[in-house]
Amino acid sequence: MRESTVMIQNRSRNCPQSRRAAGFVSGRLSSLAGTCVLLLVSAMALFIPAASAQTQVTCPPASQPLIKVPEIRSAGGKLKAELLLKDGLRTLWGSPGDPRCASQYMRFFTGRSLLTPSPVDPLFAGPAPIPGPTLRAHVGDLIEIEFDNHVNTQNFANSLDRGETGQTDGCDVTYTGNGKGGSQPAGQGDKMPNCVHGSSTTNVHFHGIHSTPNTTGDNVLLYIRPSLDPLPPKAQTALAEIFTNCEKHGPPTLWTQIPQYWRDWQAGLISHYDNTAPYQGKPGNLPPDMKLTPVNQTEIAAGLWPQYQMGWYSYCYRLPAYDPKVVKMGQAPGTHWYHAHKHGSTAINVANGMTGAFIIEGQYDADLRKYYASTPGWKLTEDVMVIQQLTTALNLTQPGGGPHSRSVPLLSVNGRETPVLQMQPNQIQLWRFVNGSERDATYFQNFTLQGASSSCSGNLATPCIHWRQIAQDGVQFNYENFQNTPVDNKLYLAPGNRADFLVQAPSTPGTYSLNVLGAICRNGCNPQAQVLLTVNVQGAAISPAMTYPPNAQDYPQFPPFLSDIPESEIFTHRKLVFQDASGTLEINGVQFNDKKINQAMLLNTEEEWKVMNLDATKEHPFHIHVNPFQITEVFQPQTANLTNPSGPCYVNPADPETWKSCNPPQQNFVWWDTFAIPASNSATLPSSVCTTQAQCPANIQQYTTCSNNQCTVTIPGYFKMRTRFVDFPGQFVLHCHILTHEDRGMMELIEVVPDTTLYSHH
Repeated sequence: MRESTVMIQNRSRNCPQSRRAAGFVSGRLSSLAGTCVLLLVSAMALFIPAASAQTQVTCPPASQPLIKVPEIRSAGGKLKAELLLKDGLRTLWGSPGDPRCASQYMRFFTGRSLLTPSPVDPLFAGPAPIPGPTLRAHVGDLIEIEFDNHVNTQNFANSLDRGETGQTDGCDVTYTGNGKGGSQPAGQGDKMPNCVHGSSTTNVHFHGIHSTPNTTGDNVLLYIRPSLDPLPPKAQTALAEIFTNCEKHGPPTLWTQIPQYWRDWQAGLISHYDNTAPYQGKPGNLPPDMKLTPVNQTEIAAGLWPQYQMGWYSYCYRLPAYDPKVVKMGQAPGTHWYHAHKHGSTAINVANGMTGAFIIEGQYDADLRKYYASTPGWKLTEDVMVIQQLTTALNLTQPGGGPHSRSVPLLSVNGRETPVLQMQPNQIQLWRFVNGSERDATYFQNFTLQGASSSCSGNLATPCIHWRQIAQDGVQFNYENFQNTPVDNKLYLAPGNRADFLVQAPSTPGTYSLNVLGAICRNGCNPQAQVLLTVNVQGAAISPAMTYPPNAQDYPQFPPFLSDIPESEIFTHRKLVFQDASGTLEINGVQFNDKKINQAMLLNTEEEWKVMNLDATKEHPFHIHVNPFQITEVFQPQTANLTNPSGPCYVNPADPETWKSCNPPQQNFVWWDTFAIPASNSATLPSSVCTTQAQCPANIQQYTTCSNNQCTVTIPGYFKMRTRFVDFPGQFVLHCHILTHEDRGMMELIEVVPDTTLYSHH
């Protein structure tokens, strides 16, 4: 590939620049602070923060109390918040075994309620890299969020939003006067838009929310650039009018429904960027194919919503309460979350900590509290825990412990490494987990009593911290699934997954460690193991001991819209194949194309998809926006019987008709919105089957490679899922939730199209 190099002026803090331009101009290289330098941006490598942007500091003490992340709560049927994207110095710990910590510039969310306006909680200004504020609303509430992008790009390497072909590719890399500032093990040859770029431009994805993907809803096709200017009074008035109109009429459907002043003001800000942004060391020299105004103008002329916004944006949508006269699905109450989702910078922004929990309460919560309030002395308390994997540099493809993987960041919880929780003996708490890491899983293993040589989990007769899972990805289990899920189940929480647990303390005091892995071990690997958190059991024992709900009457009522999707309702079937083809991240053999709709689904229909994985070293977490899905079948070839033809569930490598789950469930399917596709396996075919690909059975040739008269077949892992494409038409995405994979091309643009027309044919 031709190397396309772009020189971007990078001003230090001592270089003259207006406050307005700070939102547009590139960041500082600390090693050259006090001078004006040049930054080279090339298509040949990826974003690497300047090493000297890190300052070594004393690490915070280990085993500190769990931080309670500040909450923004709804009231009177409305959640009204200001969500701010800011930057500042935060303290990060090193890799396992590294006692050093560093103070680094990072981008992160803060926020405050606008229902009862008050200052942003001072906890967000501290050095602890906590997630954004926890949003807590109720099914049926209206969500109004003023999103402000106030990142000072002076503190970061410059990163472009657009790049087409030839000399304006736009993918990120930094150089210094001594050559490359660093290197990465993958990403060489990445091309726009499937590369790391646009790192200070962002949006917000409300992960798990059933809402419109258009306009002011869960719209991830937006690009909101930073600005440091204050919001002018007339713009404040226009912003208030946007929310007032949304309260009266619902989310807008056309850009012309936005106040004229706001539209004109935004157009002016975008034009200012186009006319002043530096390129090849000169301000105001941006090539036509890198300007944003023509893109917005073309979209508006076509009746579409403009993608590029500057500084501010209004998110407004309702969490639909189930009413079969109005919607076919309601919003599931449960543990959801929000995070940055601008293609090209999703991974680095989530790795910086641009995440937060979104708790949606409903009958699920009311029923749990009712049961635990029914006995004197009982009260159900809860902890919301966002797992993060914080870093300013990306390890691009391999999950923790995989081949060729360099050391990866530790998992943290609410901005602390191995925090401590408190429980009373005999207490049950509700723990809500969000895996907000950008790349690695959290594979729950067991609890260990400190000082003991082995785990105490799995044996109810042994004093230990025990857990029972009660919800997955923000959707509660029905009672049968709750009963059938083993106590202390080893749960694989992939990036993007959530899980609710009822956690029970023993009757005696003690300190217990929760042990997790960062990946599934295979082929002699050594996945990163760590203690995620510890629990101190102390104080007065609760009497009588708190118990799990003993029967269906005491268990939360299961919403009717979450019942099983029967096979008789399936409108059509689809197949997706995920593959990391020697560093090229693909779905169905192609990379993401932002001009192409890969899947078009008819509104108000049900579909069944088979989602496959050809990679043997990683479980790509499949995620689709807007609508959750039910898992009906899972096939894991790495644990299948490939060698004993007389054994049960034999998988014949030469017969793909046997490549399937042995005993899939027939009912009580669990709902997910992110699911790790099982990894593939390979087997050597006997010479009696084939020695060249052309000789192999036709139905396995696409999975077979041959060399030196020996053929190897790849047996894909897969799952099958059913989902309802209901209530909301529009464009959104599906992708791998290892977010460097998403940024680098493992994503599809999909659309739910209307099932009715205004035309008549008579």
